[in-house]
Amino acid sequence: MSLNFYIVAFSVIALSFCIILFLLAFGRYNKRVLKKIYIDTRLYMYIVMISAIFYIGTIFYAFNFGTNSTLSYVVFALIFLLFCLSVMLTLIASLRPLKKIEVSTHDLALGKKNLNINFEGAIEFENIAKNLKGVQKKYRESDKKLNKKDVMYQKFIAKDYLKFFGKKIDELEIGDSIQTKLSVLFCDMRNSYFSSETLSLKDNFDLIKDFLELVSTNIKKNGGFVDKFLGDGVLAIFESEDDAITCACAIAKQLDYKNLVSIGKEPIKFGLSLNSGMCVIGVVGTEKQKQFSVVSDVVNLCSRLEHLNKIFGTRVLFTKSFLSNLKSPAKSRYVGTIEFDDLTSKIPLFESLDAYADAQKLPLSKTLQEFESGVRFFEKGDYVKAKQYFSFCVKNNSTDVLAKYYLSQTINQMATLLPMA
Repeated sequence: MSLNFYIVAFSVIALSFCIILFLLAFGRYNKRVLKKIYIDTRLYMYIVMISAIFYIGTIFYAFNFGTNSTLSYVVFALIFLLFCLSVMLTLIASLRPLKKIEVSTHDLALGKKNLNINFEGAIEFENIAKNLKGVQKKYRESDKKLNKKDVMYQKFIAKDYLKFFGKKIDELEIGDSIQTKLSVLFCDMRNSYFSSETLSLKDNFDLIKDFLELVSTNIKKNGGFVDKFLGDGVLAIFESEDDAITCACAIAKQLDYKNLVSIGKEPIKFGLSLNSGMCVIGVVGTEKQKQFSVVSDVVNLCSRLEHLNKIFGTRVLFTKSFLSNLKSPAKSRYVGTIEFDDLTSKIPLFESLDAYADAQKLPLSKTLQEFESGVRFFEKGDYVKAKQYFSFCVKNNSTDVLAKYYLSQTINQMATLLPMA
């Protein structure tokens, strides 16, 4: 190729770079760059533009005066390209902090908390880094406040329900519900009304507070959670029947010990009931006040069964459905079948013997078969045989309150069957 071709080619390249550099120097893009980068970049651009003009002038000078020195063109071309390369590298190095800013602000927008915000370069970059650190600090403080509020809310809301929904508390809507199998524990303090008449309001409140604290501590310890406090009673939820009955027995024994060491004070009387089955857990209330609720006959029946403890003189009662789902063996005895007016099916009931201390449990276990035989004869209407078995139980264990109750009922039923004189 001729020398003229190289001259024209270099001239076109030089003019193209001049136009590009001119647009970069005075265009809108460059005005958006930070002040220090803007000034530094312009200085480099001016140098390159002057070099390019000098190079083009040299080409025309050599061409007009017949100087055919190819080496001159090559040298000036290399100088020109070197300056262009230096400008490009300078821009890349100078604008690198902007990329870090973009990444950091993007991560901050996504909610990331632990960011490494450290930009090297102009003072403006340092100020941006400082401001972003301030934003991050405020964000962390705000997050801590929200977490603190969330912890406070969870003290009033059974947060354990959230695991059933797989959502955060603010994501739940009224009407959200799921169906699952649960075990329900109901615990009630018997003599709180009597205590309120003999104790001051403050002392009675402290008594109930200690009772509820003991019960709720055992519930949490055994894998359950409190659904709600009902005055001097507690409704608790478990996912396992074994955990529920272990908790009930622990509560009974600890209340026994509390009564034993509280010399001179009225002993705390209590009753517990257990039931299990399919339940619906849902969010109810209004937009301003939402709460979780368990809706099921399982809960209603459990509440009714607890009141039978007062009649039977028992501690822990549970249904046959609860007993059939126990994985670990539990010492219990059949106490009869209960029938409610609004329920079509009869409910077989059992009493936990593990809820008693060994000194009480042993004699109850020895008369277990006789007691259950007496109950079955009583239910069949064979009161003569029922009396024999219950009399045997009372004779061998005078502390068996339920055997005494059945013996009394048997005698009353036998009296109604006697012919009129």
